[in-house]
Order: sequence, then C-alpha cells, then structure tokens
Amino acid sequence: MTRPTGRTLNLVLGTDPQDGATIAALRLAEEAVDRGHRVAVYAYGDGVRVGAEGSPTAPVVEALLRRGLHGGLVSWVTDRSTADVCSAGRPVAGVVSGDGGDLWRFVREADVSLGVTR
Repeated sequence: MTRPTGRTLNLVLGTDPQDGATIAALRLAEEAVDRGHRVAVYAYGDGVRVGAEGSPTAPVVEALLRRGLHGGLVSWVTDRSTADVCSAGRPVAGVVSGDGGDLWRFVREADVSLGVTR
C-alpha cells in the first residue's frame, strides 16, 4: 500500500483530452503519486472529458485513480455545471461530480496548485 509521505498537488484541468498540456498534467500526476504525494484534480470546461468513458485519456485516469486507491492519494472531481452542458459522457469509476466548493477545498489544502488551461 502506498502511503502519503509528501505534499499535495492540486491540478485545475481545463484542457481537452488530446491537448499536450493535458498529457503533461497526467504525467505529472502519475509521477507525484509514484513519489508518495497526494494529487487532487478539479476538471472543468473541456477538462471534464479527460475523465469520461470513451475519451483517449480514460484509461490513464482509471489507472491513476486505481494506483492511488489504497493510499487515498488521488481525488478527481469534475465540475457539475460543466459536465451537464457538455457531452462528456459518463465519468470513469472514481471520478465524482462537484462544484466550486470542491475546487476551493482542493486549493486550500494543496501545497501547490497548477492551472492547466489554454
């Protein structure tokens, strides 16, 4: 079981699944989890599709959530209002719907917050 040993990284993800910034953010999240850091992702806009079934990044998100499962290292929230208006599809297992309150909680608790947007 992986236990949190380090810091908390918050990624605010607003880019679509095929964007280079999205791929870089997912790699950063994987590396952080591998090193025992916590990762909290808040996806909005095009970013809600990153964790949706059928997207090219869905397997990566599923694997990331599964790797962090036992140690509680990964939280992934999609903005409810954005998900309702776009055709993102169903979220992969482990992705939950939330709102701005979740975003601010992630930001408050993070040691580092990074915005991934265009």
